[in-house]
Amino acid sequence: MWYWILWVILAAWTFFDAKKRSNNVIGWPIGTLLIGPIVLPVYFAKRYLKVNEVREGGTAWNVLKNFALYWTLTMLVVGVAGAIGAGGVISDAANDAEQAGAVIGAGIGLTMIFIMWLVVVIVALILGFFLKKSSIVEKGPTGKLAESQPITA
Repeated sequence: MWYWILWVILAAWTFFDAKKRSNNVIGWPIGTLLIGPIVLPVYFAKRYLKVNEVREGGTAWNVLKNFALYWTLTMLVVGVAGAIGAGGVISDAANDAEQAGAVIGAGIGLTMIFIMWLVVVIVALILGFFLKKSSIVEKGPTGKLAESQPITA
């Protein structure tokens, strides 16, 4: 349930950002709300650039880089929620044995969250480095933002 709060916040941010950039104001936020881990990194890799913004490395690199950042944020939220939940279990324990078990369980759980985060980030970044094309450099404005800019000679 709590992860939906993160997705709703990110979908709202995507709506306002897409509106400022003249991107698809309906599609990107709905996609972020429904399948945020997939759509949001793609949005960052494809959104129109404003004046003086630069995006390097190509679409594949940017999608994987942004996925790694999104995954890090998600796992941070999961870790904090897990630690808060474990704290409640530890404080509700009836005796020392239950408290010790809860502490051990919390430690194992947080370690597993860390390992899941680390493995996914390493795989995404290694794959991204192989797909990165340093020759691709996009300079803003792009897309509809470029169309709205006055042409200067």
